[in-house]
Amino acid sequence: MSRLGVVLILGVLFWMSASAGVHAQQIVRLGIEHYDDGADRYEVSLLKLALEHSGEDVVLEVVSLGDTTQDRVLIEFEQGRSNFDVFYSGGSPEREQRFEQIDIPLSRGLLGHRIFVTRKDQLDRLAQIKTLDEFRDYAVIGSGFGWPDTDIFRAAGFSVLPAEWKNIWRMLSVGRTNVFNLGVHEAHAERANFDEIYPDLTVDSSLLVKYRFGFFFYVEKDNRALAELIERGLERAYETGAFMRLFESHPRIQRALDHIRQNDLTVLEVANPYLSERHRAIPDRYWHDIK
Repeated sequence: MSRLGVVLILGVLFWMSASAGVHAQQIVRLGIEHYDDGADRYEVSLLKLALEHSGEDVVLEVVSLGDTTQDRVLIEFEQGRSNFDVFYSGGSPEREQRFEQIDIPLSRGLLGHRIFVTRKDQLDRLAQIKTLDEFRDYAVIGSGFGWPDTDIFRAAGFSVLPAEWKNIWRMLSVGRTNVFNLGVHEAHAERANFDEIYPDLTVDSSLLVKYRFGFFFYVEKDNRALAELIERGLERAYETGAFMRLFESHPRIQRALDHIRQNDLTVLEVANPYLSERHRAIPDRYWHDIK
């Protein structure tokens, strides 16, 4: 073979190798609501962990969605107009139909352990509440547009005032509502974002409302390959113990578990009438519970 032929073959092999390297790496973009603290979020760390355990060469990018309402985010996502590939939110039968849901609850059900941001002048009143009826009579709950929690509390007989994210905080501060419901792993970190704007707001440490409810990753309905990749990564992370190590060590989760352990909480249970059979069938090993 001539020298020119050898050079051409080597060039082709180099091009094929370089092309394979370029195409082997996949970029997965995660859309997150509110603020630019994406890299520090538990859900971001968890998706990164899942991608690392997927067996594929995948890079995670975080896309900040600002203060766009969850309803609008999901519409854009469903219609293929979004600039991200993965979104996370509370589960519902409707979302199971609209998107491809990965059936492993991200926070092991802590999303269904709701505590309340309130005004400091309401803490003594909340501490006196011991029954669901007493809390129902007292509470005007601030909640988000498109949140399944909004419907769950309404179904339980509560007065709920939904609003856009920033307005929820303002309404609470001026007295239009008296509590704002958040997952136990969300409340402290989210309140800290508004510490300077609303210094009169704090996290209550006397009540916890509990219902079965999971946070899930979602991808577009026709993107089964990505759903399988994430699911495989999460399952492998559980098998190796990496999932539980992250769950037990992440600052947001640690703060949530400390809140449960260190406070003498009145735990009030309500039903979640919006659980699908698919949601109910998720194995118990994926859920955290408090007794």
